[in-house]
Amino acid sequence: VFVLRDISERKAAEERIKYLSFHDRLTDLFSRDYFEEEIRRFDTPRGLPLSLVMGDVNGLKLVNDVFGHQEGDTLLRKIADALKGACRKEDMVARWGGDEFVVLLPKTTETLAMEFSKRVRKLCTETDGTPIQPSIALGIATKEDPTQDFRDVLKNAEDRMYRNKLMDRKST
Repeated sequence: VFVLRDISERKAAEERIKYLSFHDRLTDLFSRDYFEEEIRRFDTPRGLPLSLVMGDVNGLKLVNDVFGHQEGDTLLRKIADALKGACRKEDMVARWGGDEFVVLLPKTTETLAMEFSKRVRKLCTETDGTPIQPSIALGIATKEDPTQDFRDVLKNAEDRMYRNKLMDRKST
């Protein structure tokens, strides 16, 4: 006696759930949970120097308040596209929080990470005629020593990002 059952719908649903657990629904970037798991894979001596870029969207609250959350979501997607567009295939970009993003750049010196930052800013200026120009404050830190704790690198990038955000506040 054979019993056949079509489980293709269930399998598709399982794959969708797995995808959503590793990706941000709005931006289609990796999620923070996935990023934190992947740090172990990137944080190895052969991946050094390992640069980390942390970014915070400028003016998102104002855009949400004045134009609505739909425009705020559009702004987040544009920033995500700029970050992805500036990345190489071995780089990893994730949505860290509400308006924060993080990028891992393996085998990348701080100087090269600064070039990445310039590419992101250039991509943000290439608007499609919309009244809201994407802007993001970026902070860069690089791990060059295998004994250095990655959490310290993350903290340094975050501190630099907030310092840049304060300097960008007036222009935003």
